[in-house]
Amino acid sequence: MQLTYHENPHALHVGTMPNRSYYVPCASEEEALQRERTASSRLQLLSGTWAFRYFDSVLDLPEDIFAQPLCTDPIPVPAVWQNHGYDRHQYTNVRFPFPYDPPYVPAENPCGLYERQFEVPDDGMRRYLNFEGVDSCMYVWVNRRFVGYSQVAHSTSEFDITDFTAPGMNTLTVLVLKWCDGSYFEDQDKLRTSGIFRDVYILRRPFGHLRDYFVHTAPVEGGAWDVRVETEWLGEAGVVKAVLRDAGGREVARGDSAAGMIELRVEKPTLWNAENPYLYTLLLFAGDEVIRERVGLRRICIEHEVVYINGQAVKFRGTNRHDSDPVLGPAVGVPEMVRDLTIMKQHNINAIRTSHYPNSPLFPRMCDHYGFYLIGEADLECHGVVFRDGDYSEANYN
Repeated sequence: MQLTYHENPHALHVGTMPNRSYYVPCASEEEALQRERTASSRLQLLSGTWAFRYFDSVLDLPEDIFAQPLCTDPIPVPAVWQNHGYDRHQYTNVRFPFPYDPPYVPAENPCGLYERQFEVPDDGMRRYLNFEGVDSCMYVWVNRRFVGYSQVAHSTSEFDITDFTAPGMNTLTVLVLKWCDGSYFEDQDKLRTSGIFRDVYILRRPFGHLRDYFVHTAPVEGGAWDVRVETEWLGEAGVVKAVLRDAGGREVARGDSAAGMIELRVEKPTLWNAENPYLYTLLLFAGDEVIRERVGLRRICIEHEVVYINGQAVKFRGTNRHDSDPVLGPAVGVPEMVRDLTIMKQHNINAIRTSHYPNSPLFPRMCDHYGFYLIGEADLECHGVVFRDGDYSEANYN
């Protein structure tokens, strides 16, 4: 078996869709207004019990992983395999957990082979397979056909698997490696764990659909605020209708456009801050899909080293937060996030730094809802390289 992408700096992603904003499309307004994303009939959740096989080294994999059934152990997804009796836990901060030889990682590279079946109806829809978090990288097959490869552990990878599936039962196979060349860039201060640690799901979508959007907000003269929605279609562009409602469900603005920009205006708005996290609900109607986005109106700026929110000087009472749990490790769910945010509110914390990587895509929305200023970190920390050259001086970093 040829597995070459995980040590190739030019192969960050293979077969994935371009990055987009996080959202879950729905089939109706009623679905879109539900709090849980699983209320959408367009989302097929694949999290649950998968079949699994652990290998101490990628070199132990058979040449043909499909020649005979290999995955005989059950394992929950999301989870990390160190929490289920495989491999061992490892903590390191600055030093790399393996010999420094980029872009190469040890040949004795532990890996886990995952497999599960999923059903596909004959509905003429596109299908997008989403992984919200896999450490450190993955090779993906559907029905024994290679779909693609991806890394960047704490970011979503999305594959168009439409042409790889057939009506009826289908098989998804995922090979996860403990280390890849990206591990040199993910040298975070944390327990190092491996596996599919966030949700996996399939989105069913029309062949032409709203692929991405960006919501811009800004104050205008007279106390009103403009809300501009920038849209991008996959396939032939269609009309997007936007409806903005206040927290009580009353419509405050609406508009539509097929030209890629919708402009709305909110008169006498209620602004968002951590003490009053007021959110408007934006509904985007695009073809036979409905997408909901929560929108807070706020202006953030820094003047003379002071942070201002809506013109008011703000002092952060902040904390670092790992997307982690003492029992689940990095496979945290909504209950664990709510628990953390509740404890922070009880201790008058108003700001969170997502040390040291993007948290679950659900987490920023929860911070919007509960009222926290969020400082998001990228999945990029390579101080192990700097440490090799001496101290943490700016010259070494540069």
